[in-house]
Amino acid sequence: MGRIFIGVAWPYANGPFHLGQLASTYVAADVFARFHRLRGDEVLMVSGSDAHGTPALVAAEREGVTPAELSERFHRINKEAFDRLGISFDLFTTTHTVLHQRTTQEIFLALLEHGFIQRRTTEGAYCPNHARFLPDRYLVGTCPHCGSPTARGDECDNCGRPLEPKELGSPRCALCGTPAEFRPTEQFYIELDKLQPQIAAYVGAHPDWRPGTRKVAENFLAEGLHPTPITRDIDWGVPLPLDGYDTKRFYVWFEALIGYLSASKEWAVRSGRPEAWRRYWDEREPARHYYFLGKDNKFHHTILWPGMLLGVGGLHLPDDVPANEWLLIQGGKLSKSKAAGRDAFHPSLLAHYPPDVIRFYAALLAPENHDTELDWDELEKVRDEILANQFGNLVQRTLVLVRDRYGGRIPAPPELYRPDLAGGTGEKLLHTHREITAEYERVRLKAALDRTLEAVRESNRLFHEARPWQVDEPERSRILYESVWRLKALATWLAPVLPFAAAEVFRMLGYSDPPGPGDWERVLEPPVPGQALGEVRPLFPRAEAADEPGSPAPAPPTASVPPLSIRAGVIRSAREHPSADRLLVLEVDLGEERPRTIVAGIRGAYPIDQLPDRGIVVLANLAPRTIRGITSQGMVLAAERDGRPVLLAPPAGTAAGALAPSASREDRTISYEEFSSYRLRVGRVTGSDPNGRSRVDVGGSTVEVDGTWPADAWGVVVTRPAEAAHGSVITFGPGSLVQPAEPVPPGAAVR
Repeated sequence: MGRIFIGVAWPYANGPFHLGQLASTYVAADVFARFHRLRGDEVLMVSGSDAHGTPALVAAEREGVTPAELSERFHRINKEAFDRLGISFDLFTTTHTVLHQRTTQEIFLALLEHGFIQRRTTEGAYCPNHARFLPDRYLVGTCPHCGSPTARGDECDNCGRPLEPKELGSPRCALCGTPAEFRPTEQFYIELDKLQPQIAAYVGAHPDWRPGTRKVAENFLAEGLHPTPITRDIDWGVPLPLDGYDTKRFYVWFEALIGYLSASKEWAVRSGRPEAWRRYWDEREPARHYYFLGKDNKFHHTILWPGMLLGVGGLHLPDDVPANEWLLIQGGKLSKSKAAGRDAFHPSLLAHYPPDVIRFYAALLAPENHDTELDWDELEKVRDEILANQFGNLVQRTLVLVRDRYGGRIPAPPELYRPDLAGGTGEKLLHTHREITAEYERVRLKAALDRTLEAVRESNRLFHEARPWQVDEPERSRILYESVWRLKALATWLAPVLPFAAAEVFRMLGYSDPPGPGDWERVLEPPVPGQALGEVRPLFPRAEAADEPGSPAPAPPTASVPPLSIRAGVIRSAREHPSADRLLVLEVDLGEERPRTIVAGIRGAYPIDQLPDRGIVVLANLAPRTIRGITSQGMVLAAERDGRPVLLAPPAGTAAGALAPSASREDRTISYEEFSSYRLRVGRVTGSDPNGRSRVDVGGSTVEVDGTWPADAWGVVVTRPAEAAHGSVITFGPGSLVQPAEPVPPGAAVR
């Protein structure tokens, strides 16, 4: 059992938080915390409202209330919303506490004593109209780095660079627009230049940080660190513990960072163990520290905060800073001051969507490595297609059958059946479990979720193929016992992202408690035969009428040839999708007047410069879908091998746009859901019969197809769930089988 500290960036108490903050910071932190709690680790996750930030002060002036009143109001509103969303802080406090003030002053005095604080007289921005100095957000102007005309006195929202007021072009008062004057003022600075060797050694010892985070830290170190101001002329915030400085307060990013430590102390006091914080903060203790934050906070958490901790000494440094990028909406940063389009703030979100739906989309969208575009239509689709149709429907169909066929108790598998045999369910779950766990341990949260969703799809496939509603005993009991075991595992793996749904699945499975400490490893324990189920209810109910629970999936059209318009294509150009890690945007020639734009999940599998002029196979009649802001006009077909897509290749000499008649009947547009009702797999021909049919091995089972094909030939087989033993192969003419561009095992899925 380990000890994990999780610090989560402090939101300004000037308004409700929005979906961008959930995706980049709060859901990500909570998913990571819940994973470690499920493993049985000791976890302390803290954050709170930044009550002293000038955004709260500016908003309070505009409303005509005190900053204390405004910050307390939004602290309460945001805390209630975090609770409703299941963000499981051990403490969500505020910087406006006596303990935080005392801790901030202690850190300042320690840095002063150790020689890392200096006083400097500099010129501060001053508004002659208001007759006062203008700290950070009271000052706006042109960014010297990117040219944005709305940069603030402390940083630029557009490029994320920290700034000093005199760097701004055309500086002016943010409230009245009066050009700012610069007048002498004395401030305190932390001498980061003195700490640079220690900070550089610290950054160099963490090559495993996300590339974007590490690059920011390395760029600042390469430019050379400079003394950074930590005080300002203002009357709202934490006062200095020195005589003669009554009109100064600590700069918000200095004192807000110290909030991680003061919140840990407050948690210890509230828990009745005032010294318990040392178990996480004493550098001699075996703890690991993780900080979750947005793109514009990287400097503060990789340079400034480690520098402060090094200057004080004896305190634990950050082990990882899994900072995310920005969530964009209509091409611009989503922020409290710049909302666009549909309301993305939490009051509106919680009024329209259940908490798990919001959490799931935030986790799916999390901009881990680059800015990501918010797509409201995509939110609706993932709710319906993934949560309701895939996971929710699997739970409903499985448990309704158990309820109706076995009196609401988990069936016992056949007497001679051993679920832990090599190649059985237990071994397959162990393999998947290790993969998901490894991704979580590396803070690759999106990859962990992607792998879990693959397991959901695989469980659906196994259930459909097994057809437990049609088979007799003892086969039915074996199928449903394994299905219940997989549901237990899926609910546990999804619990960090979908805590409410996971608790509901556990209740329906008959467990008295939701997934809890230690349950992460217990996914490998088979369910207890005879255990009574709880009441079975829809997991993600939809307004429209649903099919009868437990019945087989609706059969697709009865035509012997599936309505898939599969065509040969040639890639003309390829580029990275601007808002998704694994996607490329292809321009594909299908023999039409102009190339089609197709979004394909093959980024990282093929070098971009090797894709132009490559022949591919395309599902051409799939309804257009907008994927992260770009409309895709078809689907590039690829087989899966060890989680990597392998492109299908048309036979040599096939012209762009050529139709595969063996797998196509018409050009009517089909939905993704209809396409998903068919199964495409790579197979190897094992023999043929005199009636003109061939047998194809598709990974442990055999499918009969029309046509006499040579033994050991490879091809792609299309089957329907209702007719798993019969199918058709994709060809572009006699003897022209479609094959993967490189070897894959029989049974490899094609999508």
